Amino acid sequence: MVRLLSVFLLLFLSGYVMADGDDLVSLRVGEARVSATIAMDEEARRQGLMWRKSMARDEGILLIYPSEGIIRLWMLNTYIPLDVGFFDRHGVLVGTVSMEPDGGKRLHNSPRPAMYALEMNRGWFKRNKIELGARLQLPKSVKNN
Repeated sequence: MVRLLSVFLLLFLSGYVMADGDDLVSLRVGEARVSATIAMDEEARRQGLMWRKSMARDEGILLIYPSEGIIRLWMLNTYIPLDVGFFDRHGVLVGTVSMEPDGGKRLHNSPRPAMYALEMNRGWFKRNKIELGARLQLPKSVKNN
C-alpha cells in the first residue's frame, strides 16, 4: 500500500496526473461559454486530459502553443471521447476533429496551421452549432500575442 501511494505521489508531483478542480478560466466560442483549464507550457500540453474519467458538460482544456503550426494530438491515457477545435492565431476556428480513446495509437492533426486547440466532450461543437470561422474569445490574461 505504501508503495502504491508513493508511486501515485511521484506521478502527481511530476505532472502526470491532472487533478480534478484545476483552476478554470471562462472563455467563449461564438456564443457558447466554456470553462477551460489552460495549458500554456509544453508539460501542461503534453499532460492534457490524461487520467480524467469525466468532464462537466461545458468544461474543457485549451492548449496554447507558442506559434502557429500543425498541431498533433494523441489520446494516451485519455479516457473521455473528445472533439477538438483548432483555432488560428486570430482565434478563428479552422477545423475540428473527433478523437476516441485508443491508448495513444493514433495522431490527430489540425487540418490547417493553428495556435490553439480546445478539447471538449464529444459532441460539444455540434450541440452548440459551432462552425468553421467561429471565434475563440480569450481573456487578456491568457492571450498568446
